[in-house]
Amino acid sequence: MREWLTYSLSDMLLFSEQVYWRLFTLENAELWPMPLLAPLAFLVALALHNRRPTGGLRLLLALLALSWFSVGSNFIMQRYAPINWAMSYAGPIFFLQAIAYAVMAFLGPAHGKVSPGEIKAGYALILAGTLVYPLLALLRGRSLADAEIAGIAPDPTALVSLGVAVLSTGRWHRRVGLVVPCLWLAQSSLTLYVLNGPAALAPGLALAAGLACLALTPRRPA
Repeated sequence: MREWLTYSLSDMLLFSEQVYWRLFTLENAELWPMPLLAPLAFLVALALHNRRPTGGLRLLLALLALSWFSVGSNFIMQRYAPINWAMSYAGPIFFLQAIAYAVMAFLGPAHGKVSPGEIKAGYALILAGTLVYPLLALLRGRSLADAEIAGIAPDPTALVSLGVAVLSTGRWHRRVGLVVPCLWLAQSSLTLYVLNGPAALAPGLALAAGLACLALTPRRPA
């Protein structure tokens, strides 16, 4: 028991920061041109939501279903799990989240009015996940080749999911869009804190922003 007390969080990770960022380089190269098309698809859905909220939200949910399945099968299970045993348990959760989004997209979003403030907050989170998050690679001294792309990488996909949750009505819809993305961003922030303290700021801020937006919005009927 005393031996366990001598271990730190860094001892639990069997990979380095360089190996971690290399995962995104390999994933972007293998799936090209999807790293370009996936954010564009989210932006098109957002533009549709601006004109037709119900149809736009349905498309956003469908894109999230595809994204969570793709990220879970490609990035989590094929790349991340071999260097991080815990990801073997995360993969099935990604698949379940994808199924939940697919069900919501197929059945249609819950009916209800979204306030202008909620729309602005949801749009801000989605734009941050699609346009801002990939640019963080440049701030860290890396190239866009290993950027984290919404629909390809888990962190920006989770951030976009929080934005869609803000745009959703219905308590069940928001909970589905909140729990797993928040849990993922929390563990990602912890992992990056162990690997490289400053890098943990991005998922941490994404988590805080999403929770703040949801906390400040009025409750919706079930």
